[in-house]
Amino acid sequence: MWRNEFRRLKVNKMFPASKVRFQGFVYALSAALLWGLVPVYIDVVSEYDAMEIVVHRALWSGVLLWLYILARGRLSTAYFLWTDRSMRRGFWLSSALITFNWSLFVYAISEGFVIEAALGYFIYPLVAVVLGIFILNEPLDRTGWLAVGVVVAGVAVKASLASSIPWIGLCLAFTFAFYGITRKKMGADPIVGMFVELVIVSPFAVLYLIWMVYQGVPIFFGGGTFNVFLAVLAGAVTVVPLLLYHAGNRDLPMAMSSLLFYANPTTQLCLGILYFGAVFTMNDAVSFALIWAGIGLYFLTRKAAKPPLATDAA
Repeated sequence: MWRNEFRRLKVNKMFPASKVRFQGFVYALSAALLWGLVPVYIDVVSEYDAMEIVVHRALWSGVLLWLYILARGRLSTAYFLWTDRSMRRGFWLSSALITFNWSLFVYAISEGFVIEAALGYFIYPLVAVVLGIFILNEPLDRTGWLAVGVVVAGVAVKASLASSIPWIGLCLAFTFAFYGITRKKMGADPIVGMFVELVIVSPFAVLYLIWMVYQGVPIFFGGGTFNVFLAVLAGAVTVVPLLLYHAGNRDLPMAMSSLLFYANPTTQLCLGILYFGAVFTMNDAVSFALIWAGIGLYFLTRKAAKPPLATDAA
């Protein structure tokens, strides 16, 4: 591990700081944009069982991360995390949270709630900040509380004008935030930690595919070479942005990497309007304006903003 860190530092010293920061910007922005484009993939396979989409995402993400960790010589680290009893309990909880989050996200996109899904990922970082106060005892100043209040007002406006609570967006935000809090308390390496989570989830994924075969339902989205490719692609759309995110986060200031994360829900919002044909009403405009104002107030008043907590998946 120390050799890899030495190599990283050595490589960074070979280039000017501006070049390192530029490549970090490219990595982080690419990760956010790719995460934001995930709804397009889900739309392509939306005619198939929604749970099978989640199953393939978990299964093939695990395979790809295994190859990556094997190439980096970090399987021993994953084994060490798994053998620690307290860490193992934490991973069971985080696995359940991220699986529920993925499932709800797939449902939201498949059923046309793209804008509400984007809402969830817009408000999630500040939800994580609030949860951090109560669970991790992290402080928040008055301006930070004001920013949170403005975001809450935005959600309240949407709920009141639409005469319904945006449950999907709120559940996405809170499950992702609880996931991030859980992982932060554990302190495990993000990539290795996600691999351990997928080791936990993968047997259930395989059992689900076996159940589908038993029911006479063709797996791999109906079968065929192209559909098998689509199934494996579910892992790539999860793992590739993850690796790019951490590569960018390594070379950027925390405030910049945090702000670049918002390219993810912004892309989802644009896709919802331009690709999925969702209607962005005046109610949505008022609600999102308040949410954006709260987010802007929070980050503009931070000297060193922390990155989003849950950096393992989106």
